[in-house]
Amino acid sequence: MKKWGFRIFVVTVIAAAVIYGIVYFIHSLSHESTDDAYVAGTVVPIAAEVRGRVVNVYIDDNQYVDAGKPLLEIYRQDYLDLVKEKKETISRLTSEEKEHAATIEEKEKTLTRARANLDVAISEEDLAQKEVQRYESLLKKDAVSQNQYDQMKSRWQVTVARRQAAAAAIDEAEAAVKAIKAKYATQSFKIKEAQATKNLAERDLARTVVIAPISGRIAMKNVDPGKYVMAGQTLLAIVKEDIWVIANFKETQITKMTVGQPVEIKIDAYPSITFSGHVDSLQPGTGSVFSLLPPENATGNFVKVVQRVPVKIVIDSKFDPRHPLWPGLSVVPTVDVKRQTGPKLLKQ
Repeated sequence: MKKWGFRIFVVTVIAAAVIYGIVYFIHSLSHESTDDAYVAGTVVPIAAEVRGRVVNVYIDDNQYVDAGKPLLEIYRQDYLDLVKEKKETISRLTSEEKEHAATIEEKEKTLTRARANLDVAISEEDLAQKEVQRYESLLKKDAVSQNQYDQMKSRWQVTVARRQAAAAAIDEAEAAVKAIKAKYATQSFKIKEAQATKNLAERDLARTVVIAPISGRIAMKNVDPGKYVMAGQTLLAIVKEDIWVIANFKETQITKMTVGQPVEIKIDAYPSITFSGHVDSLQPGTGSVFSLLPPENATGNFVKVVQRVPVKIVIDSKFDPRHPLWPGLSVVPTVDVKRQTGPKLLKQ
């Protein structure tokens, strides 16, 4: 009886193994799986945009934050003083610009008077020249004395000098107007430059409060009150809840894969739970091509190795707060390749 019991047990085990092997073999014909897979997601590093000492930190490790909420604050008094200084500079330059504008108006009035004086001088010169010509005719007839003629000619020469002086005054006034207008234009550029500098100072002031650009959970927090930070220094990261799976299938496994095929997803952290998803897309290149030191087969050291190609799998299961999925978790996806749901990943 013991021998028969042992024989029955052995036969039962062998039969169960054969049945399991047949089922596994049939399943493997229509399913492709890999343990070289992990959960991926959007991880946004948060860095300081200005330097300074941290005075307030409003978040804790692994805390959930909404987009637009403040994360931390950098000492801002220095930036307030800089903004105040830039505003005072703009006020001073604006006052100087108004002064230049008033000077331009004054110089233009001077130019107008100089032109009027030139017109008067030209009229007086014309009149004096006519008088000289008339006295010259009278002198030939002995109607006037030489002394009278000389006096009239002297008056004409005075009017000529006045006309030349008036013309010189116009040139001087025009040059003064051009000079002050050039200063006015330069002042306008200085004001624009100061305005741009003030805007930059105001932006730096606003950047003393670091705002969450997206909603998600805090990770890699490396900042506390009192710490001095530099511009560009990474302080923490925010992980979004929209995650997916990157599965590195062998190149021989993806020939039957199509977009939309259903995928069973096993997470090592939750062995008793199965998540669902579907095939989304294929990376245009093997993983080795995008590595830090890609292989160069032309060097002669060639060994044929089956390459792996990253396949993106979208998770269809709703987010479960009791079983959250975060980037980096190990995954075992199984793709049902017998269903043709869309275009093939490898188009033939």
